Amino acid sequence: MIRLLAFILCRIFFKKISISGTPYTGGGAIWAANHSSGIVDPAVMLGLAPVTIRPLAKHTLWSMPVMKQFLAITKAIPVTRLQDIKKDVQAQKEMLEQGNFDPDWRAKSNSEAFQKVGEALLGGDCILIFPEGVSHDDPFIYQLKTGLARMALQAMSKASNPDFSVVVQPAVIDYSEKDEFRSELYLHFCEPVVITSSEYSVKDIMDGVRDSLEQGFASFFSWDEKRNWRFLFELAYGRQAHSSREFRIFVEQYRPDFDADPILMARIQTMRRMMQAVNVSPLQLVWGDAHYKRRNFFWIMLRHGWFYLFIAFPVEFLGTIVWGMPAKFCERLAKKSTSDRDVRATMKIAHGMWFFPLWAFFTSSVFTYFFGIYLPSYNKVVIWVAFLILTPTFLVLSLIVQESINFFPGFLRLAKLRFFFPRGWYELMKEWREISDGTLQKIKKQEEQNTKG
Repeated sequence: MIRLLAFILCRIFFKKISISGTPYTGGGAIWAANHSSGIVDPAVMLGLAPVTIRPLAKHTLWSMPVMKQFLAITKAIPVTRLQDIKKDVQAQKEMLEQGNFDPDWRAKSNSEAFQKVGEALLGGDCILIFPEGVSHDDPFIYQLKTGLARMALQAMSKASNPDFSVVVQPAVIDYSEKDEFRSELYLHFCEPVVITSSEYSVKDIMDGVRDSLEQGFASFFSWDEKRNWRFLFELAYGRQAHSSREFRIFVEQYRPDFDADPILMARIQTMRRMMQAVNVSPLQLVWGDAHYKRRNFFWIMLRHGWFYLFIAFPVEFLGTIVWGMPAKFCERLAKKSTSDRDVRATMKIAHGMWFFPLWAFFTSSVFTYFFGIYLPSYNKVVIWVAFLILTPTFLVLSLIVQESINFFPGFLRLAKLRFFFPRGWYELMKEWREISDGTLQKIKKQEEQNTKG
């Protein structure tokens, strides 16, 4: 039930889900994923992993009424984190009363959790762990905690079967824009790390897990840098990356050459932001596997214009009327709830889960009232149910329309620029072509060097 709910949430929240890699699907495994979004990451793993997994979660979640029931259903195992204890004044008082001054006191308090994990692994269960220990808003992997390795070794030491082994399955969760509704999700299953003996060292296990994660994840110093490189990828290939690993290989291959040209990178960032402002991406201007081809501007206007004006725009307009206000309301609530961008997406979901159904109930009642006045012969219950079905239908249709031809409003703005400010249009396209040509020349040069090498 929870897996199905998590799967549905993922399909609703992300417009594109790319899954790559070949995961280990047996039992007695620890699934280790990076942790860049609080409640979304567990939902992704619960809904999209090919096996049923039991998550480890911070013990403070068990004090939340609704969350406690969800954790019970997933058979989650509580763990005590240092940062949670520091925030919990009562826990600090209990520690002082019990005389827990041992530097390893936290490991002792988690002995029960370690025991449960060991029993679960020996019983063939799969455990979900986020070894970074905390969710964060940085586009790189934090230092990994060693609890994962110690749990695996403890299970190995208690195994009676000489053929028993613990498999650590690293997984990379990567978002194009993690705090935006209907962004892209890239889930990559990395190379598993197999532990066949309790004699393995904790350091060797954690080094293996980190190396495996980094093979599927491109690290950056900032989100702006990451966006620039996604823009570069789209420039080079005329499409989005199929997986986070493919994107990492691209970045690793071309980063030295582009980092040596900061002027080009600055121009790329400026152009990316300009195109973002008019809702146009390189995918609409270039395409191709190794080369690019400029689309005919007026051909796009003629082909898609009639569809946008007569079908897409009315559907978007109705969708905005019905769902625009609650969407903005949930966004405002999320921003007021926290200044942490990492938690904001979670708060949007949390507020949306109660406010959107309430809004559907309210709008259906309003429409039923007005239609009941002008159509007294119709049954009001039937009208109310009909509008209750129509309101989410408008949301789905408007999302489909927006995502299928989301570039057209941007082209409409460019058309206005071309008509009213031809010189500005000329300068913009000249800059675009120079950046496109400069980017492709660098990539072609690098590919020729790789071929010769």
